Amino acid sequence: MNNLSQSRNPFRRIKYITPTAEIISYAFQRSKRAQAKIKKRHTREEKIAAAERERISVLSDTMVEKLDNIVDQFPWINEIHPFYYEICDLIGNIDRIKKILGRINGITQQIKEIEREQFFKLNQTEHPLEMAQIRKEAEGRFVSLVKKVSGDIRFLIKTVKKLKSVPDFNVTYPTIVIAGAPNVGKSSLVKAISTGTPEIGEYPFTTKQIIFGHMDVDFIKTQIVDTPGLLDRPFKERNLIERQSIASIRHIADIIVYMYDVSKNAAITPREQMNLLEDISKEFSDIQTIKILNKVDILSKEQILEAKETFSTQYDISLKNEDSLLDFRTELKKQVRQIIKNKEKFKEFFKVRISDEFLPQEEIEEEYEYNF
Repeated sequence: MNNLSQSRNPFRRIKYITPTAEIISYAFQRSKRAQAKIKKRHTREEKIAAAERERISVLSDTMVEKLDNIVDQFPWINEIHPFYYEICDLIGNIDRIKKILGRINGITQQIKEIEREQFFKLNQTEHPLEMAQIRKEAEGRFVSLVKKVSGDIRFLIKTVKKLKSVPDFNVTYPTIVIAGAPNVGKSSLVKAISTGTPEIGEYPFTTKQIIFGHMDVDFIKTQIVDTPGLLDRPFKERNLIERQSIASIRHIADIIVYMYDVSKNAAITPREQMNLLEDISKEFSDIQTIKILNKVDILSKEQILEAKETFSTQYDISLKNEDSLLDFRTELKKQVRQIIKNKEKFKEFFKVRISDEFLPQEEIEEEYEYNF
């Protein structure tokens, strides 16, 4: 895979996993249509043997091709980005997936071994009925082997469907994660500061849709992500999978924007919002956090001052007032530039070389000797 494909959801490259019933049906259809190249000088027995050999070969090759295709479509698990690695482990269990792919590989090798055995048997007989029996024996053994991985392939189909639903983040871009209580305005903030129309995707650990957009910082796209159902309630209420999925976000988060809502419509109390931030800060202890107070358009001056003193918020915003976002946007871009400059993971990816065609002409002119 090239760098671009490695930087995004690697499981989206899996186009289709063929169920075992379909593999068997398709293989037999091809086998029945198979025609061997037979020379006129061959005896009747030689022609029958060649036809049976071709049917066995086509059946074997087709099954192996379909099974190999399942294995080949999977990314190298140990080489994918840690974010997608953890997500894969949560949804499907990495060790189980590796064992399944290994078993499928083993089945293909056994199929080819059986093919060689049946070819040897065909060479030992001149009786057409025995030849047909040898071919039927091969068919039965092939089918039996493929059926052994029926449950494994069903598991892969179900797992891949979930893995492909994970948002196609570019894990090499700087990423801002928006956190806060339910209904605090996280998705609306993503839309407000995105330079284009935000995308909507599914996340495997929440029934809600995830919103993610982009913000241009100089020449670099920065991802802005709202993770509804994950970073919006106390961690003590989480099940194990939810806690692990939160941990996986650590691999893509570079900045966390935590939103407070102290209006009368707030979903949880100010104290609960503080506790939630403490949970997040413990999990993302090494990640820069920006605290903002939202919905100031419906708060009194006294409420705003009290909230700033209590929560140490850095910016007061109203998503109904674009001007209130100006200073916050400026700070976000400043933080992104700092991260790109200082974080190890960006040092290689963001080395930019300006193409010669964009340089002033005198900088690339060469001396030529003209002879007239």
